[in-house]
Amino acid sequence: MRSLPLLLAVASVVTTTPTRPLPAQTLRLDTPDATLDESFSLVRGVRELADGRVLIADWIENRVVLADLRSGSVRLLLREGSGPQETRLPNGLVRHRADSTLLLDQGNNRILLLAPDGRAVRAYNAEAPGRGGVRGADATGGLYHVVPSWAEGPNALPDDSVRLVRWDPSRDAEPTTVATVQGTRWRKDQSPAREPRMPMIGFAAQDGWAVASGGAIMIVRTAPYRVEVHARGRAPTIGPAYPVDLRPLRDDDKRRFVAEFNFGSPVSGRGENGGLGRGPAADAAQIRRQVASAEWAERFPPFDAARVIAAADGRLWVGAAVRPDEPSRYDVFDATGTRVQQVQLRAGRRVVHVGARSVYAVHEDTDGVQTVERYPLR
Repeated sequence: MRSLPLLLAVASVVTTTPTRPLPAQTLRLDTPDATLDESFSLVRGVRELADGRVLIADWIENRVVLADLRSGSVRLLLREGSGPQETRLPNGLVRHRADSTLLLDQGNNRILLLAPDGRAVRAYNAEAPGRGGVRGADATGGLYHVVPSWAEGPNALPDDSVRLVRWDPSRDAEPTTVATVQGTRWRKDQSPAREPRMPMIGFAAQDGWAVASGGAIMIVRTAPYRVEVHARGRAPTIGPAYPVDLRPLRDDDKRRFVAEFNFGSPVSGRGENGGLGRGPAADAAQIRRQVASAEWAERFPPFDAARVIAAADGRLWVGAAVRPDEPSRYDVFDATGTRVQQVQLRAGRRVVHVGARSVYAVHEDTDGVQTVERYPLR
């Protein structure tokens, strides 16, 4: 009789992991229903509020604005600085309770709680390793982030895996582990070097994750490519595995990777009082040197871990790893980890937020100027 629970568990996995998933419907988002005239340098966060207006965080320009795409109005909420209504390197906007928002204020090493009108009403310290990378919150106020491997010391997990944890800022207790995910794959040689070089393995596959609107953790695995749903108090739901086309890398892919890393990565000592700030852009010669000294995967990863987005309806959007001149592609998974839709946008666009009514994408032109577009959600 003791073998009965094991048999039931095996049966559960079999029924939730079909061997031949049904094809998903394809949706093409070709024409936005609104485009904001305001331009940005590097959008690192967009969030739709209950009234349809959106918060937009620009990492380069050190500002957060409140925009109305219906009227085209843009109002500055937080400007550059370290004061109560200021920010440096705003690195993300996270849905929180009662239509409030968490702003990851990377340059000031804190998390700001924004009221529904956009005012910063509270600050949480983000000095604990990984806390500045919060990606979601649940209904009871728990915040989720990963603990970087270097912070684990002798307890570090093998093969660059990391702990995904839940932290309750109201109690500031020790975070609890929710799951283990494949983190950034670091290069083997971490010894000091005379020239700047890539610390990670370029294009190496890693797991992605996000917090669904109901509080469940949705993890995208790389091998095999599938989605796991971790709801508190329940056993994980394992979705079907899907085939992927892993294309080989080209030299221009590596140069682009290095350029984007240098452009969008914070550098210690460049900010106020020696804190985090923006480093200088790399020139062509420096990019060539970094490409030559870097460690690289042989092929594109199954998906882009930076393009994993929890939609307001509880679904998960997972972006494919594509080149800038290729259409953007997203797989949409439901709460069981099943792929129910595939979405395609024109080249040069990336989805940054999926709200209750609309999909928000950033379009970057050939000069690097970014604009925010809105597409109707069907």
